[in-house]
Amino acid sequence: MRAAIYARFSSDLQDERSIIDQVALARKYAESRSFIVIEVYQDAAISGASTLNRPGLLRLLADSSGTKFNVIVTESLDRLSRSQADIAALYETLTFHGTRIETLADGAVSEIHVGLKGTMSALFLKDLAQKTRRGQIGRVKAGRIPGGKSYGYDIVKDASEERGRRTINDSEAEIVRRIFLLYAEGKGPLAIVGDLNRDGVAGPRGGRWNASALLGNPKRGNGILNNELYRGIIVYNRQRFVKDPATGKRVARENPETEWLRQDVPELRLIDTEIWDRVQGRRAVRGGPQLHHRRRPRRLLSGLLKCSCCGGTYTVVREEYMRCSTLQNSKACTNTRTVKTGEVESRVLVALRNHLLAPDIVAEAVETYRQERQRLQTEHRKKRNDMTRDVAIIERKLKTLLDVLLDGGGDPRTIRHQMLELEAEQDRINAELAAGSDASPVALHPQAAERYRSKVAQIHEALTKGDVASREAITILRELIDHILVTPTERPAPVELRVVGNLAALLVENTPRTG
Repeated sequence: MRAAIYARFSSDLQDERSIIDQVALARKYAESRSFIVIEVYQDAAISGASTLNRPGLLRLLADSSGTKFNVIVTESLDRLSRSQADIAALYETLTFHGTRIETLADGAVSEIHVGLKGTMSALFLKDLAQKTRRGQIGRVKAGRIPGGKSYGYDIVKDASEERGRRTINDSEAEIVRRIFLLYAEGKGPLAIVGDLNRDGVAGPRGGRWNASALLGNPKRGNGILNNELYRGIIVYNRQRFVKDPATGKRVARENPETEWLRQDVPELRLIDTEIWDRVQGRRAVRGGPQLHHRRRPRRLLSGLLKCSCCGGTYTVVREEYMRCSTLQNSKACTNTRTVKTGEVESRVLVALRNHLLAPDIVAEAVETYRQERQRLQTEHRKKRNDMTRDVAIIERKLKTLLDVLLDGGGDPRTIRHQMLELEAEQDRINAELAAGSDASPVALHPQAAERYRSKVAQIHEALTKGDVASREAITILRELIDHILVTPTERPAPVELRVVGNLAALLVENTPRTG
């Protein structure tokens, strides 16, 4: 009997050792029943509430459709899933494939086990969530913080202390006070983060400061200027998380303010009430509805211009002008050149018409693409044939080793080790074959060059019809261009523009630059 072992842990009371122990006990169980363990599947630190986010379990299910094993050994049924729906579906799928489940606690699993254990596991999850929530509320009322670390504080890691205790990080606290004071005095967030970056102050995640780290999301209370902990108040239960049954991932949902829990922690206050109120008053004025509802019109090249110095996207900073977003948001780029959107659009369209549409260039590009496509297809077929042959060789070796093992010849442990190595190599090759099944080069349309010329003509025509038709021009243009690289030059010369197409058949390496 060929067996697979599955192990999983997720809660804070378990660690990597838990998986080692589960596997060891499962091996002992398998040996007592003369099972041959073919492979071990595992998922570490992943919840059992869903099967969709567990690569180990998903791989086990995929392998169960073949003849790799015919029994799964696991510590208990809830290792596979605690969801009633998931465990029932798992059982049906495995039964269909002729694979049974055996657990250390109950032995062979039947429909009765699935029904009873599934219900018990679902109740366990609900009870665990309620207990966790009660525990977190208790910690909040005791002045503890059940969430992650906020900038300006350190987590107390002492076994004798109750979890959630924080202490003030003096150096970070000074930066927080500096940010609040500068903002209260009228300095903008971009100027503040620019000063911090120039002074070499590391951001909350260790990198550069960005304006979003200050502004955050007022509704969710994140962002330094919105964090009430700095005025000595813990805010708990702003949001809850529900699991999306379609993806298995948690989705945040905002709770009404009436359900929030606030707790004073004066020992953690960094900002006095007067400064806090001044900052929030300024935030309310600057972040009013008129700013949230004002949307800039989308331009022809919106999102396509990239800074050659840092890779940042050029964004609109004021009517008709664009600049590097990295410079704009964090002052962390040396490219200070601002470009006029209308001029860039005109230069790009002229470049498309005069350079990329030159008949000899287009014809040469099409022929080069066809030759390269033929070469790649030949290589692709040869590689797949070689890998298919290797898989067949491995299958023959595995059959030979299994026959030897069943006949009682050779050392069982050595043979099992050899089989595991061969199966790992077989899995690797099969994965590569599956990944490359659609990797053949894209076929070039017979009239690619003419279609390309037609699209550019459509852009010109659409632009002459006004704002409504310009949306059509944007769509067409994005089919032709991947990005446009903006390189600063010495003033008063215009910036250099390099148009990079997204269809290799219509571009050549020596395409003239547009600037």
